[in-house]
Amino acid sequence: MRSLAGFHKVMLTGVVAAGAAVCGVHAADEAVQGTQDTAAVLPEMVVNATRLSLDGAELPYAYYRHDRADLDQGVGRTALDRIDYGPGVLIQHTAPNQTSPYIRGLTGKQSLLLLDGVRLSHATMRGGPNEYSAFVPDMSIDRIDAILGSSGVVNGSDGLTGALDLRLAEPGRGVGKAASPWLGTRIDTANGAQTSGGVDGTSGNWRYSLEGSYEDFHDREGGKDANDNLFGREDYDRIPNTAYDQWSVAGRAAYDGFADRSIKLSAGHTRQDDARRPDGYYENSGKSSRISRYYDPETFTYLHLQDNWTPDGLFLDKLTTTAWWHQFDEQQVREELTSNNTVYRRREYDDLINSVGIEPQATTLLGDHELTYGAFALFEKTSNDYREFRNAGGTDAAGASPYKPADWAKNTTITDGAEYNTYALYLQDLWQLTERLSLLGGLRYTFVEWSFDVAESDTDDLTGGLRASYQLSNEMLVFTGVSKAFRAPNLSDLDGATDRASSGLVTFGNPELDPEVSYTGEAGWRYAVGRDQLGVSVFYTTIDDVIQRIYPEGAESGTTENGESAYLQGVELLWDYGLPIPVGNRLALVGSVSLVDSEAEIPQPDGSILEEPISRANRVYGYAGVRCELNRNWWTKLQTRFHDHGR
Repeated sequence: MRSLAGFHKVMLTGVVAAGAAVCGVHAADEAVQGTQDTAAVLPEMVVNATRLSLDGAELPYAYYRHDRADLDQGVGRTALDRIDYGPGVLIQHTAPNQTSPYIRGLTGKQSLLLLDGVRLSHATMRGGPNEYSAFVPDMSIDRIDAILGSSGVVNGSDGLTGALDLRLAEPGRGVGKAASPWLGTRIDTANGAQTSGGVDGTSGNWRYSLEGSYEDFHDREGGKDANDNLFGREDYDRIPNTAYDQWSVAGRAAYDGFADRSIKLSAGHTRQDDARRPDGYYENSGKSSRISRYYDPETFTYLHLQDNWTPDGLFLDKLTTTAWWHQFDEQQVREELTSNNTVYRRREYDDLINSVGIEPQATTLLGDHELTYGAFALFEKTSNDYREFRNAGGTDAAGASPYKPADWAKNTTITDGAEYNTYALYLQDLWQLTERLSLLGGLRYTFVEWSFDVAESDTDDLTGGLRASYQLSNEMLVFTGVSKAFRAPNLSDLDGATDRASSGLVTFGNPELDPEVSYTGEAGWRYAVGRDQLGVSVFYTTIDDVIQRIYPEGAESGTTENGESAYLQGVELLWDYGLPIPVGNRLALVGSVSLVDSEAEIPQPDGSILEEPISRANRVYGYAGVRCELNRNWWTKLQTRFHDHGR
């Protein structure tokens, strides 16, 4: 929680039985209301990644907003952890610093991640779980919006089944004074401690926020049988090699001195130290050849500049121009023993990707039509290095020397200096047919080109969608729609070498890949009155030309190929419904249930096709509980979370 009144506020969160229960305690903040009364009036801005002016309850999507209170009351190290088991979203942690969302059964490069409406997904996103969203610090986030189904008309490639948008808090957070310092602390018994602080303020035509945080995550607490699954650490009551440190700094500023425009600048830097992969250690894997696997350091830096212009007397009612720069830099080290545990080997990977983009987007109101149209350009370039050291005479790391330096460039995860550029034009129209019935349609043309040492090629696609919504009453809305999305093969598909989790098998890129294309049909119902909300949605998605890793029988490595097809289908339910209580503000039943069923056609070495569920997609998951709020600062929440694999 943030203090907007200029004094310290502390939050203490305890986690019981691996997150079965959560309770929170907040210091009183009687002065917050006073600051809200004097807060500056913010200019109207695009506030969600659908690029529509509609309130979330009016959107023709399965759309779920997780606000600051939801994130504070959730369980987990990162903000994205705390929406785990929510409608349509399941979070996986293959490594302790990973917060990889499965959106309706798909993860990694098939699920679109956004940071304040700007693409966080990049051209070297891996197919499986990844750590990239964990680099957005909790202190800077105001909310997380889940857009299920394809919003590819305005958000582009990758979101085959949906997108998650991590929205930054507005500069100043609505504070009406020159400087309002705050301090926040979160103590999680299963994970560790997080401390953050900063200052928000408004001075003249300027609004600003400056903040910093430090997270000290200890080894995770294991369950009652955790010791039975450790190797060589039977007396240890935690899961070894799951600790890491992270620190972040960020700032946001906005200038509102113009009569018809507002300019906003956001910047931040996050660093993780000694972030270990447990599968690279004997204690976790049981394989004596594994010594270590860790990232040290790993950093993410971002810079966003946005200009919001509302011209008077022009065809445009609004023009928003956003420019951004993102940089991910990771240094990974792997140590192991080879040749029957007699030869020491150390591999070092230095991977960096820079992303620079610009997007002008306009809105024009024409009678009953709200037209949104724009252009998009994104330029991405990698810098990659690889080194290998061996001690052929034994297992001593000190005796290792460079091994085949002439071949180092062949073993980078992505070719050094690879380039990946994306260009797009789009148009969507929100047409208010009647007072209760609206129609949303749109088209997007995307062109993608890439080049690296052995290939230079491109692809393009025309995607779109058509959605209808009907307001049954002031409280209830139904919606339905069809959409087409696509995912251009990225650099991790086209180039380089990627290991297959903990198996040791390596998959090599294929520069001849076609894009994946998805078609989705869905329908839903939503009820919202104040904080009470109920919702249900059903969907069916089919994917053509699925990009898959193929491992020929007996081969020591695999290739990336376009497979046959796949489908995903399911249902999501959400409830947050208040009950009458004699004391306090609110007693509510809260919960969510999601079901995903899938099947993919996978080519086999003998030429046959194997039909099997998409990895980790087939399951039912959710949570159910009760939340009681005595007032705005004191609450308690009791819940249970569950999931089960399907077929």
